[in-house]
Amino acid sequence: MHSLKTALKKQAVQLRSQLTSQLTSLSTPRSITFAASFAPQLFALSLLSLTTLAFSTTAQAKQSNDDLMHFAIAGAVGSLALACYQGKGPCTLSPKLNTEKLTFSADAGSDNSIKHVRFAVGADWQEPIYEAQSWEVTGRLEGSLHHWSSTKNKPQNKSGYIVGLTPVFHYQPKHLAYTPFIEMGTGPHLLNNITIEDDYKSTQLQFGSILGFGIKHRNFEISYRYLHISNANIELPNPGTDFHNLHIGYRF
Repeated sequence: MHSLKTALKKQAVQLRSQLTSQLTSLSTPRSITFAASFAPQLFALSLLSLTTLAFSTTAQAKQSNDDLMHFAIAGAVGSLALACYQGKGPCTLSPKLNTEKLTFSADAGSDNSIKHVRFAVGADWQEPIYEAQSWEVTGRLEGSLHHWSSTKNKPQNKSGYIVGLTPVFHYQPKHLAYTPFIEMGTGPHLLNNITIEDDYKSTQLQFGSILGFGIKHRNFEISYRYLHISNANIELPNPGTDFHNLHIGYRF
């Protein structure tokens, strides 16, 4: 088991190195190959992160959260770079949202002793971020309201609210009745209190990065969704909060 985990982490490091190299290449003539090669590596990188988590023990939970955090942030930043490279929303002054195609969703999960629920509404972009013959990158802009509560007896802060705005990117195959997808995204989140449970977060402005794996059928979607909240080191200390959620959405 140890050797398998070591091999998975080694492969993830290699893929992350390739991903970083490709992001750097955006300023070189080789950037024309970026869109074609970028998404498959995001698929592999994300799947490796889920597999690594599955083999983790309770004692390794913090390390697993750290690994997922790096994958989520890298995937979200890479997805934004892809949208900007393609000249698509959310990297344009007019993101071209289709307000006639709205997705209402609810997430529920926890982070050790913190319970978390999230309600969101999202509007699809009018066109895919990237489209190939057999797969595509689509997405939506989500506005969300979160509530968290601590199960500890006497934490510094027992509960609170978070509001967020997140561009969400879906990497998915085309023309399937049941469509598997990987979702990534990051955006600004505002805390009503600067302390979550016993963690002083330094700033009320935080960034929420997501990494999810799920399936769609008709108007329904269901997924595992990881959410990392921190302030991108705007100010220290910067303790991260990591929620592991069940996500359910319905598209009208």
